[in-house]
Amino acid sequence: MAFHLLLNVFAGLDPSFKCFAKDDGATDPLVDQCIGNSPHNCTIVYTSTYISFASEWDLICSDKYKVALVQSLWMGGVMTGALLLGGVADVIGRLKTLTLSLLGMIAFEGFSAFASTLLIMIVLRYLGGICCALIILSSFVLSQELIGMDWRSFCGMSLGLFFAIGIGVFAALASVVDTWRTLTFLCSISGLLFLSFPWYVPESPRWLASQGRYEEAKVVLETMARKNGKFDSLPSHWEISVNAKSKEESSKKPVGVRLLVSHPYVLLLTLIQINSWFVNSATYYGLTLAASNLGGDAYMSTALSGLVEIPACLVAVAVIDRIGRRLTLCGFMMVGGSVCLCIQFIPARFITLITVLALIGKLSISASFSVCYIHSAEIFPTAIRNSGVGILSVAARVGGMLAPLILMLGEVTPNLQFTVLGLMTFAAGMLNLKLPETLGQPLPECVADILALRNVGKTNGTSKDHRYKKLEMGEEETEGEVIVRPRSPFSRGKITGEDQVPLMEEE
Repeated sequence: MAFHLLLNVFAGLDPSFKCFAKDDGATDPLVDQCIGNSPHNCTIVYTSTYISFASEWDLICSDKYKVALVQSLWMGGVMTGALLLGGVADVIGRLKTLTLSLLGMIAFEGFSAFASTLLIMIVLRYLGGICCALIILSSFVLSQELIGMDWRSFCGMSLGLFFAIGIGVFAALASVVDTWRTLTFLCSISGLLFLSFPWYVPESPRWLASQGRYEEAKVVLETMARKNGKFDSLPSHWEISVNAKSKEESSKKPVGVRLLVSHPYVLLLTLIQINSWFVNSATYYGLTLAASNLGGDAYMSTALSGLVEIPACLVAVAVIDRIGRRLTLCGFMMVGGSVCLCIQFIPARFITLITVLALIGKLSISASFSVCYIHSAEIFPTAIRNSGVGILSVAARVGGMLAPLILMLGEVTPNLQFTVLGLMTFAAGMLNLKLPETLGQPLPECVADILALRNVGKTNGTSKDHRYKKLEMGEEETEGEVIVRPRSPFSRGKITGEDQVPLMEEE
């Protein structure tokens, strides 16, 4: 995904050129400038060896905005996919959605490498962006629903870590390719490897159970137990147990994304997360663009932009299971916002210091963005988890599209863009304190489970004793009643949460 997200950076790389006046060949040419700021007034001779679509279609000077338009419309495709098709995985399944969207991305992005006009390329990249949105959502939700509680946060943070590595690899690949068409095609066919997913990655047993396909979910769980060497620990006869309240809610209460507005508390959580994702995305892309001139080399700048995210992921992994999701998210956002606010007070001539602070800010916001995915996936119930994260992804894409406009504030007052990003990030971090702590809690299956999370933050939810107290007792409190959970055959004498496997009953 890092390849496609940053493809426009190199596919539309600004070319070096000379502009010769059409009516006076004796005049010295302009270098990287056009007469009257229009390429149509010049005879253009490109001096850069790399062929981007900007040089192929003369997208320079007054037509330079069209390069940014390609990226904006691709991001618009991602937003469209998240908004209109984010719930597809809740209907046909996580794995099937992932496979079909991979095929679509490979096809649309691959065909764009052979586009004969800019318009055709924009349309194909827009469609590819829609598929990319489905890949992001379905792959993350599937990974969270397949992994048990102990490894859930590590798995979620690993996605961000590999994304950062992908940025560095992409920069290295782009540095040895001489045309944008070759680079685009290579990015597209890199997805062929992942079409093998259905052969070794199972469908989410939690989704299967939520659809009433209990036998299929049971087969998946038994296969996972066999591959993990735990099959002998299973009871001779067991069945998946369905929470009666969840079953009643699914039959009588609103279904789909309407669940997000079915209760004031759930609506409040949704709005806070929408704001958080919007701010995280706007700040992330804003700081990425602001730091894009490191060293004056596009390849090195992009590589550094990705490498700075690696320590961010490592730090987040180290603290997220110790102090909790909420404090980790809020802490990184407030640190990032504070750093951006400090930039306003530094004279513009200290470019290096400003750049370093911007990178520190990006390190913080990269960590908080990764935590956002994990925290949100642990708040939304299974039935609408993909749809809920899809709505948040829409907010994130809007933030990404507005980031370049926020950066233009720097032309009004030096470093004003950092002040705006800093205030937004710090305020959103404070607002996130209203979100519930989900560390050590089972993944919610219904709205009643979300409401039960309200009481978690009123106690010392981040202490080890509290995190596992309910699990050790094998009980869950839901609106005044206590549901006793059977012991999981996957643990050795301990009680586990229902997020590790769907609830099972021994016959």
